[in-house]
Amino acid sequence: MGKEKCKVCDKEFASVKSLHGHLKAHQLRQAQYYQKYYSKYDKFTGEIIKFKNRDQYFDTEFNSRTSLKGWLKKVSDQEAQAYCEKFLKERKERKRLIYAPSQIELRSLMFPPLHYFKTKKFSYLNICSSIGLERKYSYKTKIESQKLQDDHCIYVDTREQKPLSFDVDIEVKKLNFGDYTLNDQSICDNVYVERKNLIDFIGTMSGGFERFQREVERAAVEGAYIAVVVESSYGAATNFNKLPVIRNKVRATPEFIFHRVRDLLQSYKNVQLLFVKNRSESSQIIQKLLSSKGSCRDTDLQFLYDTNCL
Repeated sequence: MGKEKCKVCDKEFASVKSLHGHLKAHQLRQAQYYQKYYSKYDKFTGEIIKFKNRDQYFDTEFNSRTSLKGWLKKVSDQEAQAYCEKFLKERKERKRLIYAPSQIELRSLMFPPLHYFKTKKFSYLNICSSIGLERKYSYKTKIESQKLQDDHCIYVDTREQKPLSFDVDIEVKKLNFGDYTLNDQSICDNVYVERKNLIDFIGTMSGGFERFQREVERAAVEGAYIAVVVESSYGAATNFNKLPVIRNKVRATPEFIFHRVRDLLQSYKNVQLLFVKNRSESSQIIQKLLSSKGSCRDTDLQFLYDTNCL
């Protein structure tokens, strides 16, 4: 790792953290330092880029998704494609990405969502392929679900305090992973679903993150796949610090939580997340995932949900 040089006095430091500590000697906050010595401006509004943290500052050309959308509408497809290629290439190199980022990852970054590319002459997957990002999902327009019969039942883990209702019976038993699976492996293909409300999700991605990583790793050893269904809209999840019932209970920020979400999705092939509207909707979708003969494994579920195809 290269040394960090202070732009004020040219002193060198072994790490970014040391540099940030040194800024106090110049009576500078990080935001003041970066905005003065590494000035960046919103490509749409011309306003200086707001500073939240170093990674965010260097990772974006816009202050909001509204600015991003406005700029994308204004420019040609050629310019939009160049921006997307540059953004993904720089992020791949800086974050050492392996897989083409999924819908959830893209929506948490200053980047257009996957359905934006449906109206363009250039392809998101072609861009990813050209810069060496591995394709993780097939991007089907839907997943096929098999109708469950009377002899089917959904297993519910003993730790699930308020089990969901389904079109078939449930049976409470200890599961190795997740909260729900089907009694017929020929239909569920070793897929397990972990259900979480918003507070559960935040807890898992903060204090419970290492424990959950170990669970995903154990599942991978047994060829199991974990779909995490979060009973919250994606918008609410990325702005939970503005919800009175949430913000007084957690110290983590949405930026920190979704940084970990992105790390999780890049680190493991046998897990993905899906944000849905409410508990009632999660019941319907969980049954669909468990009866999909494993097709949910290579399908970007959030993309399907966002485009009303799930």
